[in-house]
Amino acid sequence: MSKPIGKPIIGAFVVGAVVLAVAGLFVLGGGEFLKKKYMRVMYFDGSVKGLKVGAPVTFRGVEIGTVTNIAIRANTEDLTTRIPVVVEIDPASIETTGGQLENQLPRLIEKGLRAKLELQSMVTGQLQIELDFLPDTKARLAGGKTKHGEIPTVPS
Repeated sequence: MSKPIGKPIIGAFVVGAVVLAVAGLFVLGGGEFLKKKYMRVMYFDGSVKGLKVGAPVTFRGVEIGTVTNIAIRANTEDLTTRIPVVVEIDPASIETTGGQLENQLPRLIEKGLRAKLELQSMVTGQLQIELDFLPDTKARLAGGKTKHGEIPTVPS
């Protein structure tokens, strides 16, 4: 008497498909979803026209991250609006000594770390975010409700 072979073949097919899907994620995604990224938020005064999701975040011209979200936060009580810009910093692009980058944000802000909008392209009018140390500027923190650490901004 012969046994039906349908269920073992289907089971093997499903396992094979799952293995291929996981392998595809690693190959096509380059392992990006396994990398640690640092999310930060910035609040710019005025318009952010020309800043798009995917715009580069640079430190002294070196790309260290990208803009991941731009939103409007409106307060219906006092009719004010703020525009939180969330960025993703890739720690692999920054070599550090003396501790984890994640734990250094308050110290970096104290030393003058600030963000400003800069023109990325005169032709398209697209903006990027430039980080640098500007120790002679006061840290203006909006202090909005967010799960990300805030980087102070300066006028562009």
